[in-house]
Amino acid sequence: MSVEAEELITRNLIAALDRLHEDLDRVELWTAALGCFAYPAPEYEPGGQYMLPPFGQPGPQRPGR
Repeated sequence: MSVEAEELITRNLIAALDRLHEDLDRVELWTAALGCFAYPAPEYEPGGQYMLPPFGQPGPQRPGR
């Protein structure tokens, strides 16, 4: 095998390995993302100070207003 052919094969192998590493990084990213979405979000219950009053009822008044 000629030196040129060996260099070409080596470059192609290096490029293939680089693409494989990029693909593995993407697989790892998507696996982590799917793991986060596998469970429902926890319930959110804000404190009463942040809740809007029911429609038609006045809200709490701030001092000085």
